[in-house]
Amino acid sequence: MLGPTVKATNSKAVSLLGLVTLLCSCFIGFSQTTNSFFEFVQDQSRRQYTHVPHEVLALYYGWFGPGSGSWKRMDANKHEYEITVHHPAKGFYNSHDAATVDSQIDEAKAHGITGFVVSWLGKASTWHDDSLALLVERAEKKDFKIAVYWEQNRDTGQYLVQFSVDDLTYVLERYGKSKAFLKVDGKPVIFVYERVESQAPLSSLIEIIQKTRAKAGDFLLIGHGYRSSLAYLFDGLHTDYSTMPLDLLRDPDRDGFNQFCQSAERQFTEGAQMARQRSRIVCPLIIPGFDNTKSSPARVRADRRDAQTYRALWEAALKTKPDWILISSWNEWAEGTEIEPSQESADYYLQLTAEYARRFLNSATVDAPACSALEDVAPGTAIPADRLLAGRTIAVMMQDLHVDAEFWSLYCGAKAQRLTWPDLIDPKLFNASNFPVLLLALNEHYTSSVKTTDDVTRALIRYLHEGGFLVVLPFGTWPLLYDDSRQGNPHGITDTLSIGVDNGFDQPPGGMELMFQAKTNVLFGLPAVAPFPRTGDLRFVPARRSRVPAIANYVPLVQLKDSAGHLYGDAAAYVENRTFPLYPGKTLYVWMRTAESIGPDVFLPSLFQFISTRLKPLPVDK
Repeated sequence: MLGPTVKATNSKAVSLLGLVTLLCSCFIGFSQTTNSFFEFVQDQSRRQYTHVPHEVLALYYGWFGPGSGSWKRMDANKHEYEITVHHPAKGFYNSHDAATVDSQIDEAKAHGITGFVVSWLGKASTWHDDSLALLVERAEKKDFKIAVYWEQNRDTGQYLVQFSVDDLTYVLERYGKSKAFLKVDGKPVIFVYERVESQAPLSSLIEIIQKTRAKAGDFLLIGHGYRSSLAYLFDGLHTDYSTMPLDLLRDPDRDGFNQFCQSAERQFTEGAQMARQRSRIVCPLIIPGFDNTKSSPARVRADRRDAQTYRALWEAALKTKPDWILISSWNEWAEGTEIEPSQESADYYLQLTAEYARRFLNSATVDAPACSALEDVAPGTAIPADRLLAGRTIAVMMQDLHVDAEFWSLYCGAKAQRLTWPDLIDPKLFNASNFPVLLLALNEHYTSSVKTTDDVTRALIRYLHEGGFLVVLPFGTWPLLYDDSRQGNPHGITDTLSIGVDNGFDQPPGGMELMFQAKTNVLFGLPAVAPFPRTGDLRFVPARRSRVPAIANYVPLVQLKDSAGHLYGDAAAYVENRTFPLYPGKTLYVWMRTAESIGPDVFLPSLFQFISTRLKPLPVDK
């Protein structure tokens, strides 16, 4: 059970807890329906990895050649390629040429790389699949490993699950049995790209995994990104350069290198800790640099600094004692991340790779501590966690990626449906009856108007007036502030919706030890105190009672105080509206780093337990 154990001698505490449990049970009901998401996560949490053999892997792109179009706009005589800043040392090659592939594998293996993780777009992309087939065939002859980087779903609509299962089953049955295919405990390994995660709702993702395992046998998925919920869904985690502050390295003369290194080291360390807590495979991703200024309108550039960037990321990754290292990339020439020999650098980056790979491959494997299965009861109660929101469908709005809050809502028994801003202005779809809870997991931007001025804002007001529950869990500082309908200009609506958001501070006051204090009589199972973050974005935007109508029922759930007891605002607050037009709606606001600071695995289940007690009882037939 999460949270402190209540001693039998404390009769008042026992009575109170029993009463709360009884009330929660009345709200939730005692449906015996099976929650497949809950069961999957429970089973997945028992898959634990320790002493995983080290691998040095490199992302490989097999799209080069006359048939793929990837070498277009080139001058073969000058060995110049219009959309890259660097150029292959041996000239423009064909990914379907066996001699070229043999040479690449030999060169990689000679410099400590143990395998390629091959970009794969599904079996319908025949050029990429033919490249994969050739790589597997040649790798079998050279004691070299191949894994697949699953880059996209063929369909994002009604056929998403069917096509994804079809693709994964195909790759596992055709290639997974090869002795060259990367395996752990005899199970093939597939890496997941961020696009796949964002295209598939969480419930669909686990359906894809379950159905593929049923058809093609067991396999491992290495998720993309360091988020707590992903450590429960996947067998390992790898990150990506997209989360690194690459802008700090745009100008080689700019003094941002140390800051970049500190950020990368913090990211690698926190990600490794997150994965190890769930006994997952740790796989940091490193780059030599980045430059798509000739291939993309985004024009992102992270200077290599004569290999300082590459060395710094290797050092930061090795400090975390990972299981695997993933290099991006062997040959992504259009993004300037290649370590394959170039006209500009010869084999300099392969020589560095050999130096670091030797250190890593000769180090001891990690004896990862065993972890217990995920708690199956609600924090501080004896209620099964998957019955907290059973029978409910919540609406979710988020910025493309999965968020921990969506994961925990599903784990607690809810169904989740992702909505868009246009969906909100359709009262037949978006209403408090269909969706008793609307979860907003956004940054500071929103859209106030779709067809008419402020029609989205009016739809949110209508939703609250219908008795809806608006839960705001942003990953930006001030939610619902910058209106994209007004060219991204400030036009906040948190006061309009009585969320209670107020000004805080950009930097914590010097010399003060700040602590979060949770109201453990309503947020069960939480630690009474937790420290305020010391690194990262420290802008604190709290809720305050003064920002909601005086007649509203305002309940602080987590407060930020210093050692002298001074209150800096509420890091989580619940509001019951009692005035028109928002009555009888409810709102709940959580500052962007509250869950992280207390621990999302504890805070979010406790929060959803609280939310479940504020919902109307389900009809008997549900």
